[in-house]
Amino acid sequence: MLYSLLAVADKTRPVGIGEAALYALLGYLIVFLGIAFLILVVWAVGKIVGTLETKEKENKQKQAVETVINEEVSEDEVSEETVAVITAALMAYYQQNNPKCEFTVKRIKRV
Repeated sequence: MLYSLLAVADKTRPVGIGEAALYALLGYLIVFLGIAFLILVVWAVGKIVGTLETKEKENKQKQAVETVINEEVSEDEVSEETVAVITAALMAYYQQNNPKCEFTVKRIKRV
């Protein structure tokens, strides 16, 4: 059986220059389209992951603000953890809205 396949392969006709050029162009075109498709897929996945990360960051910020609101604070003194959480929430909010904001907390007074 193997010899019959080799015999068929030997009887092929020669390929001309025009036909070889056509095969080469088709090969280049298929490779180019495949690479373009892969680039498109990677770009789309990057966009999807980016939107999921931003939603996740927003949810974390909302949870941080809710924990600050729900946390009970004694009337005499504000704990250092509460000050740190409030400062972090404010910094995250200002960084998201205005990334070039030069915001620093110098002191916190109870009103």
